[in-house]
Amino acid sequence: MEKSSIKIIISWILVIIWAGVIFFMSNMDTNESNSKSMKTIDKAIESTLEVTNKTGITDKHPTENKKNQIITKLNIPLRKLAHASEYFIFTLLLIIALINSGINGIKSYLIAILICFLYACTDEYHQTFVIGRTGQFIDVLIDTLGGFIGLILFILKKNIKFFKKSYWKIFIMLI
Repeated sequence: MEKSSIKIIISWILVIIWAGVIFFMSNMDTNESNSKSMKTIDKAIESTLEVTNKTGITDKHPTENKKNQIITKLNIPLRKLAHASEYFIFTLLLIIALINSGINGIKSYLIAILICFLYACTDEYHQTFVIGRTGQFIDVLIDTLGGFIGLILFILKKNIKFFKKSYWKIFIMLI
């Protein structure tokens, strides 16, 4: 098998695996999903406090009540950020797989963002069958926004690399 064929297969396998990760995360019922995200926030707060206390930046610990209030306030925005992050990665993997498959430029970008949007739609529909979860179009938009941010950053990285090379060529010509 050619090296490029292996590259194409691996890149699409990564897309499929990541789609599976998204599906798995969406398959958790509300209580399990909420509990995991709140535990993650709690661990992050505890770790931050431990570091800041050890380094002398802080010397206090909030009460459990205050910490729970913070966790509750952070839960929804961080869950939405997690949604966007999943699709950020998904879109980057899609772009890479499409480019490896010979679909380049704006065509690969449009196909990637379309697949991202459609998968977000099916993901939200899937959640209507999961206990305690609902499919919400706002989540589709958040997911697609995450994908769009991934797309923009991919394009910027590609163009910045191009401009650096162009500036270097101009600099050499001037010398």
